[in-house]
Parts: sequence; structure tokens; C-alpha cells
Amino acid sequence: MDAAQVALGAVVTTVFHPVGYAKVLIQLGHEPIAPQPTTTLFGKDVLGFPNVFKYIRHIKAVDGFRGLYRGLVPRVANGLVGTAMSNYTSELIKDLASIKEIEEEDDSSFKKFCVTTCRETAARCAGVIISQPFHVIMIRSMAQFVGRETVYNGVFSSIGEIWQKEGIVGFFSGLLPRLLCEAVTVWLSSLVCYVVNTYVIEDKDIQKAASFHPFSELLVTHLTYPFTLVGNCMAVSGSGLKAGHPPFMPVYSDWYDCWSHLNRHGNLKRGSSLFFRYYKGPVIMKGGKPIAATMVFQDSF
Repeated sequence: MDAAQVALGAVVTTVFHPVGYAKVLIQLGHEPIAPQPTTTLFGKDVLGFPNVFKYIRHIKAVDGFRGLYRGLVPRVANGLVGTAMSNYTSELIKDLASIKEIEEEDDSSFKKFCVTTCRETAARCAGVIISQPFHVIMIRSMAQFVGRETVYNGVFSSIGEIWQKEGIVGFFSGLLPRLLCEAVTVWLSSLVCYVVNTYVIEDKDIQKAASFHPFSELLVTHLTYPFTLVGNCMAVSGSGLKAGHPPFMPVYSDWYDCWSHLNRHGNLKRGSSLFFRYYKGPVIMKGGKPIAATMVFQDSF
């Protein structure tokens, strides 16, 4: 990974950071704008939350333009450290004589598929583990928007806060679901590519030109999204932030408890769509239009 690639990655991350920031707040269940009547693609009357761009405008209205980049520094550090560790681990494993011998076999070899996939899994999981502290700081920095705290405004002060309040365990909050996400994504996407390249597209030139792997990983990422969601929620749950405590979020005993709770309420895909976001809470009809029951309850006091 040369300097040009590092710089380009940092620029892209910076440009799209507001979108990622808004998405994290949505994943945490923070909806500061009340749902409004809208219709689905099939014409059904429902309540919908604002799309990501309206959400970004809300953040800017509250914190200004600079506020859109809350959590950017730990996010860039998370990406750089994770990528560097993944590349280092991959090359370290690749240099083993036995691995080199197997990877020289034909692409259709199932043994080669297993070995290369294991190598990629180990490399990416190593990147996740070493970068997890920065990921936790990033998520908590963003979550401060909910309770208006200022505890996680700097990387070094955040490290001190986590160490003092939670110890080393706090730096790895939400790690397990992230590791599962990486492992499942790597194996499923690699398996899809292996099957396609072995039994569907046998021509080597077409395989290289088609480059099916990015598409398969994108497809699988949609399936593994709940792990990402749970990992981000667990990075905040039980922390000293208001976003990690009732009424904003339950204090989960572990990641499976979080998964079960989100699943019961039909929220395992929360934040996966940035445009078509529908309210899933209790609804009553008033004047032929849907209204959130919680809004009616609040208006009665």
C-alpha cells in the first residue's frame, strides 16, 4: 500500500464521512425527526423517516458544518491501521513455503480455495482486532450527538476515558460480531466466486475480465449486515454515554442479547437503507392517514 493509495483512501473517507456518520446514528436507533406520512413503492400509506441527506442537514443545523465530521480522525486511523495489519498478516502467511506450494496449484483446486480463503480470513480478522479500539472510539464519538456529551472529542483523551472506566476490555466492545461478519463475508463471497469460476465460467480470460469477486462480496455484505449493526450497537451499549442507556438503548448483556432484541422488533436491518426508511412502531389511523402512536401519546400530556 503506497502513499498515493493511502492519501486517496483518506480523501474518499473524508468526503463520504457525513453519510457514514448519519448511518451510525440511524443504526443506534436515534431518530430526531418525527416520521412523516408517505407511501411505499406499491402505493401503501405508511410513516417514513427522512432519508440520509435530510438527516445530514439536521446534524449540520445542530452542530454546524464542522459537526458533520465528528469521529473522522479515529475513522481514518481505524482504516489505515486495519488495512496495514491485514496486508502485513497476508504477506506473512503467504511467505510460508507450504502455502506458496499450494497457491501455485490450478485455480480450480479446492485445496487452493480453502488455503487462500483461510489466509484472507486470518488477515482481515487480524486487521479488525488491531483496529477495534479506533472503531470503538469512532462509534462513541458519533454517539455523543445523542446526549450532547464531549467525552470522546479526542483520540488520546478517549483512550484515557475507556482505560479508566472499562479497562482493556472496553477497547474491544463489539469485537466478536465484527469478526464474525468478516469471516462469514470472506468465506461466502469466496465460495460464490469459486463455484462460478469452476463450474460456470471456465475461461480464464473471461474470469479475469469479469472480476466477479467485488460483486459477490457486495451481495454477501447485505446478508451479513446484522453483524455490523450489532457490533456498532455493542460498542456503545453500557458505556457512559446516554446513547448506550435507556431510553435510547437497552444495556445488553452480550452481543447475542442485542441481536435477539433487534430481531424481536424487526430491526436487524436498521440503517441498511439510507433512502427508504419506514417507521415500524405502533401506528393509528387519523383522518385516513397513519400517525405514530407514540406521537399521539406525547401530545396528550
